[in-house]
Amino acid sequence: MDRKKILIIVPKFEMHTGKKHRVVNVIPIGLASISAVLKEQGYQVDFLNLYLYDDMSEEGICKCLIKNEYDFILTGGLSAHYRCVKYCVKLARQYAPRARIVLGGGIITSQPQLMFQSLGPDFIVVGEGDVTIVELLRYLESHEDLAAVDGIGFRDNHGDLVLTKPRKPIKDLDTLPWPDYEGLGIDYILENTYPSHSYAYDWVEHPRPYSLLASRSCPFLCTFCFHPIGNKYRQRSIPNIMAELEVAVNRYRINNIDMYDELFSFDRQRVYDLCREMKRLSESVNWEIRWNCQMRVDTTDEDLIKTMKDAGCNLLLLGLESYSQVVLDSMRKKTTPQQIDNTLNLARKANLSVQGNFIFGDVAETKETANETLTYWKNNHDIFGAGVSLDFIQLYPGTKLYKHAVEKKIIKDEIDFVENHIFDRINVTEKIIDKDFDHLFTELIEARFKYSKYLLPFKKKKRNGVWEVSVKCPYCKNVSIYRNYIPPGFRSYHRNDICCQVCRLRFYLVSLPFMLFVYLFRIIPSRFKPTLYTLMQFMKALN
Repeated sequence: MDRKKILIIVPKFEMHTGKKHRVVNVIPIGLASISAVLKEQGYQVDFLNLYLYDDMSEEGICKCLIKNEYDFILTGGLSAHYRCVKYCVKLARQYAPRARIVLGGGIITSQPQLMFQSLGPDFIVVGEGDVTIVELLRYLESHEDLAAVDGIGFRDNHGDLVLTKPRKPIKDLDTLPWPDYEGLGIDYILENTYPSHSYAYDWVEHPRPYSLLASRSCPFLCTFCFHPIGNKYRQRSIPNIMAELEVAVNRYRINNIDMYDELFSFDRQRVYDLCREMKRLSESVNWEIRWNCQMRVDTTDEDLIKTMKDAGCNLLLLGLESYSQVVLDSMRKKTTPQQIDNTLNLARKANLSVQGNFIFGDVAETKETANETLTYWKNNHDIFGAGVSLDFIQLYPGTKLYKHAVEKKIIKDEIDFVENHIFDRINVTEKIIDKDFDHLFTELIEARFKYSKYLLPFKKKKRNGVWEVSVKCPYCKNVSIYRNYIPPGFRSYHRNDICCQVCRLRFYLVSLPFMLFVYLFRIIPSRFKPTLYTLMQFMKALN
C-alpha cells in the first residue's frame, strides 16, 4: 500500500518585527514531534513553515497545495492562533479539496466542539497527538471503525461531531522519536537567527538555539493555565535528553538550548545530574554552550542556582504572577511572596538573567493586593531590571478563569472572543469596579515608563547589513559590545530587550522616536497617558 502524502502547515502568528530582518526562530515542537512519528511510520511528510516567509501570500500557499496533491493536511496551535489556523483551513479547502484536514493542539483540546464547528476540519486530535495521529491515519487507510481510536473527533453520518474517549498520556517519553526539526527548516532558521531576536541569545555573536522538550505537562492546576496534554507530569530520562543534545549540538553547532520543562527543579537530583552532563557536553566541543530553563520559586536554593550557573545556565524563566498571598492562593500557585523574593535575590547574586511576570486582575485581586505587588516591583526593580514585567492576566480557553468569565457572562460570544479579543484587558475581579480597573492600567504603564531603563546605543557601526552596537549598562555601568546585532530602526517604535554582558540585568534598547515617547510619558499628566500609550501602540503596528 502506498503511504499517503501529508503536509504539515506551521501557522504564522503575526509578529511586528520590521520588514528587513524577520523573526524566523519560532520552533513549534508539537508539530515537529508529529512529523517525527509519521516519518517513523513511513509516511511522506512535507512542511510549509509560514514563519520562513516575509509575506507568504495566498498565491504562494495555493501553488504548494495544488502542485503536490496532498492526501492529508495537518495544522494546529493554541487558542491565540485561531485566526491563522482558520486562514490555513480556508486555503486548504479552496486549493486542496481532496485533502482531508486534521487539526490539533491547545486550540482544539480546550474547546473541541466549538472549534470543530467553527473551523470545519474533517478530524480533530484531542490531547496528546503522537500515538493518536498514527492510529487515525492507519484506521482511515484500512477503513476501520474510527470510534475505536482514542482521542479524536469526526463527523458521523448526520454531520454531528463524535468525540471518542480520551487518550491516556504516553507513559514513557523516551520511546518517542526526537522532533523533526529538519523538516521545519532548522538550517535556514539557525543561519537567520540574530542576537537581537532574544535576550537569551545576545551573549553570543552568532546564536544557534535549539528547543529541547525535557518533560510534558504539569500537575499543578493554576487558574490561568491550561495543559492540552493533561495534568500528568512526565519526564524524559537524562540519557535520552543527552543523546538528543549530543546529536543536535554536533550536527548544527548549537550554542544555546531553550529547555522546556515546567517543573525543571521538581527533582533536585535530576537537576544535578543534568548539570553534570551539560558541563561534560560543553567541554567536549570547542565552543561555549549556554541554556535556560523554567523553574518554580518554591524549589530553588543557593547551591542549586550556583550549580546551574556553573553548568552554563544563563536565564531562569520563573512563575511569579503576584506578590500578594491572597492572589497567589486564589490562583492555586502554592507559592509565597517570600519564595519569590528569595529566588529573585539568588538569581541576582549569581548574575543570572530572569524572566517572570506579575499579572494583575485575578478574581481575588483588590486595590490593596495590586498595590502590594506593584510596590514590591517598584522597590526591587534594581534586583531584576526588565526581567520582571507588569501586565494583566489573560483569559485562555480551557482555564478555570476563562470558564468563570463565560459563566458570569463576561465573555458572551466565545468565537468572537477567541478571534478578536483574546488579548484584551478584561475585568474579571470581584472587588474592583471598571473605573478603578482602568486606573490600575494607568498605574502599570506609568510604572513601566518611570522605572524601566530605556537606552539609545552610544555607538553604532554598520557591517554587511547588521550592526556592532555599544551600550553602557544603566545598572552596573559597564560597556557591552553586541556584534551581528539588529537594533530598532530609526523610525521604529519597537524596543529590543537586551541583557548586560557583565551583570546580566535586562533593559531596553530603543530608537530616538521611542525615547521621545518615554520622555513625554514621564512628564504629561496621568489622565493623558492611556491616550499616549494607545498612540504609541498604533505607531508600533504601522512599523
